[in-house]
Amino acid sequence: MLFIEYSWQRKFVFCTAFVLVASQLPFDFPSGHGDFPSPDGIQSGDIVFIHGKSFRSAVVRFLEGGNRSYSHVGLVVLENGRPFIIHADPAHDAATDRVMKQPWDAVISPAHIAAAAIFRVADTSTADRLGIQAATIAQRFLSAALPFDHEFSLTTPQKLYCTELVWRAYMAAGIDLRDSSFGSDRKYLLPS
Repeated sequence: MLFIEYSWQRKFVFCTAFVLVASQLPFDFPSGHGDFPSPDGIQSGDIVFIHGKSFRSAVVRFLEGGNRSYSHVGLVVLENGRPFIIHADPAHDAATDRVMKQPWDAVISPAHIAAAAIFRVADTSTADRLGIQAATIAQRFLSAALPFDHEFSLTTPQKLYCTELVWRAYMAAGIDLRDSSFGSDRKYLLPS
């Protein structure tokens, strides 16, 4: 009987703690009237920041420190003028739990996200070249079918999560996207 009470008490405490924490999360399920960038003028290597609507997105935004933060990121690659987004996203099955490429409209959709923003290397003299190099590296990650990194470790380049994919692609192109405040004690990268 003591074991049953202990198990029940642990479950009750866990559920209570979960509800209290979840109630503090910045949930918002906007009606789809957010900011959605147009694919016009998009370039290979452009970085897409996404404000998702899912529970997972809310958790990432909570870790980022605010409701207005982005929860996912990917890299644009143009194929015959058509934009795609290469990103690492955890999935429900092993076949899709890896780096993936999806059409622009499948990712930048009011059905799935609240808003998105596009960023590009500021130096216009090198933006095209570096963007194409980063997109080419991202395509290599895709071709290798690198799995999603559920440990969010920067020490395992054979597994990637979304921000790590973008960071590694640009690092290989010659740009470290982490700012100087990112110390060596930091174990993971969030979209901010």
